[in-house]
Amino acid sequence: MRLVDLGSLGMCVLLFATATPARAQTQEEKRRQLQERLGIQRPPTPAPSGQGSADAGSPESPGAPTAPTGATTPPVATPSAPRPGAAARPRGPTFADDARPILAARCGSCHRPEGMAGKTRWVLRGDGSDLESTLRFVKVDAAAQSPLLKKGTGATLHGGKKSLAAESPEYATLVKWIDAGAPAGRAVAVAVEAPPPPAPSASARPSTVATSSEPSAPARVAEASPPPPTPVAQAVDAPAAPVAQAVDAPAAPAVSDDTLRFAPRIHEQLLAGCAGCHAADGFAGSTRYVAGSEPEPHLRTVLALVTPGSVATSLLYQRARGDAHQGGAVWEQGSAELALLARWIDGGAHGAAKPAVATAPSPAPAVAVAAPPPAERPAASSGGPPPGVQLGTFPVLGSLTLNGRFDLNYERLGYNDQPFQGGASNALRSYHHFLFLTRQSTSDPVTLTLEMLSLQFWEVGYRVSGEDWPVKVSAKAGKVLVPFGAEPLFHHSYGGLAGFDQKVLPPVFAREGVTANVQRREGPFLLSADVYVIAGYQLRRADSVLNLQSDFAPLEQTRLGLGTRLGGSWGPLSLWYSAYYNSLGFGRRLFLQSLDVASWRPRGLPVLERFSLAAGFLRADVSGGEAEGYGGPGADYYHFASYFQLRFHPTDWLYLQYRQGLRTFGNQRGQILDSTALTREDASAHNVGAVARWKGLSVGLFQFWNLEKVDEVADDFTRLVVAYEF
Repeated sequence: MRLVDLGSLGMCVLLFATATPARAQTQEEKRRQLQERLGIQRPPTPAPSGQGSADAGSPESPGAPTAPTGATTPPVATPSAPRPGAAARPRGPTFADDARPILAARCGSCHRPEGMAGKTRWVLRGDGSDLESTLRFVKVDAAAQSPLLKKGTGATLHGGKKSLAAESPEYATLVKWIDAGAPAGRAVAVAVEAPPPPAPSASARPSTVATSSEPSAPARVAEASPPPPTPVAQAVDAPAAPVAQAVDAPAAPAVSDDTLRFAPRIHEQLLAGCAGCHAADGFAGSTRYVAGSEPEPHLRTVLALVTPGSVATSLLYQRARGDAHQGGAVWEQGSAELALLARWIDGGAHGAAKPAVATAPSPAPAVAVAAPPPAERPAASSGGPPPGVQLGTFPVLGSLTLNGRFDLNYERLGYNDQPFQGGASNALRSYHHFLFLTRQSTSDPVTLTLEMLSLQFWEVGYRVSGEDWPVKVSAKAGKVLVPFGAEPLFHHSYGGLAGFDQKVLPPVFAREGVTANVQRREGPFLLSADVYVIAGYQLRRADSVLNLQSDFAPLEQTRLGLGTRLGGSWGPLSLWYSAYYNSLGFGRRLFLQSLDVASWRPRGLPVLERFSLAAGFLRADVSGGEAEGYGGPGADYYHFASYFQLRFHPTDWLYLQYRQGLRTFGNQRGQILDSTALTREDASAHNVGAVARWKGLSVGLFQFWNLEKVDEVADDFTRLVVAYEF
């Protein structure tokens, strides 16, 4: 009996001793996979999974002891005598054999290149990129909290339906796969036992490369000695069929070229995170950065905001993490996306084209990538506006950029209904002639925006928040753009007219004052709040009707106006509520409110992704003054204005537009329109147009109809506008 017990004890000790290396390997694999996913460093090169560590007798360890006869450790395959029996060792789930088939079956109908989610950050393409894109949504240290699983089970917001049950065997397999470190798996190689030991040359290694598709596979490229870098590149270019057959092997591109390039990974990531606003037709489509579907034009706008090799001085990275960015942080600190962007910038911000195999990489080619030969450039029609003129970095002033917008308009004026009526006139006009000087230094939190030609506005800003604050706080002072409505700069559409045509608010709503902004991101939601104090309105006479465009108090008689704007966005949807209060004198007061909603091309949704829409209304109430004998019933009044805008985008460089709106002034009855006191100022406006953009050049043709409620005026017009911005 004692001998049996002793034998059992010995067997347990032996099993424990043989199991320890495998367990240590699993933890190392977890660490390696996490580092690779976050882009912290190149993955280490342990012995491939399926074999013990070097200390346990792997063939990579010189002088490693041979397993004794009858040992229970798994057999180790050597280059000279591969043993098929090694594959019989029990293994955990892998991506190639277990996870990917589940994801393809449950999610592939939408998350394929031609599917509804084909433009999202996670797309199953059937090649080595599947693992890389999946790892962005995996948390190896907390499998159940992985966005991949939470979206699939419907625990968090998901554009599609619930595709995975938490109690299903598939879910359990995915959890086990992530807990094991999200290993890639091993591609099938049918020629493992075929040839005798090859000569020690680069051409002898392709069969070894094909036997493993795990990220650590490059460590086994040469079994006998560490390979020099040049033969590795040559081995990939050699006509070795097994390399191409390793479909699920994401490590293969790293063997041929371990340089992270703009396309496809960075290009797709920026499209997913930034194109909602920075597309050519988006909220920020007229800024220096425009995200486009073609990699090369997109790269050109990106490189203007990047210092290759220095993430600390790259504006793109600073904005992506939320510094001085009106949209807040695109990706949170510590996220895989932000780490990948930093790795691309620090690696030289390389473009999409692969360098020649025989050419060693150098720090200079990043600039040459930005300007490919003409034969390689895509059609320029898909590009956005140029990103401005970089003036350089100066002491005290910091990094300065020059931007401008200029236009020329041919107009047909003075008719009703159609432009070919007799009596209509022609005109050439320029509405935009602006030159902006911008300071966006990443070395300190001070910013500057100055309209130089006519001083329409100027703002000095300061970022108050720290890196670890839960919110982003900034402040501005000067002749500030008043944060009222959805688009404070030039684009107020209240009343159906925008820019310098609109008749409700000032075309450039800028006043002397200070503003502060607070932003916070909660999962997919971005919340924003502005508060401001400005030099406000003043009534010219107690019984006059306030003109919101021009009745501002002189600066020497400043009347303070207080306001706030609260906003929220979720994907392509945004909502703004604005409120403003101002004492007008004579005991009278102004309370101005607006509500705006917009949806900008929900990417990945057929048909709907071709449309953008915006709608809103404004109401300005003037009341008070009873104590002075000026207010009360019969004297209080309000202004009202609304708009609705729909755009169809057949391509990224062209859109067709319809806009309409109502404007009424001096109303005393009803909520929108006082039909008892109509004048020719009370009207509705309708316009249709088409706009094409090519880099910084845009051409638009518009037809406007102004329909007065009474006393119709011949004020319809046609406009052909040519504009250039840089």
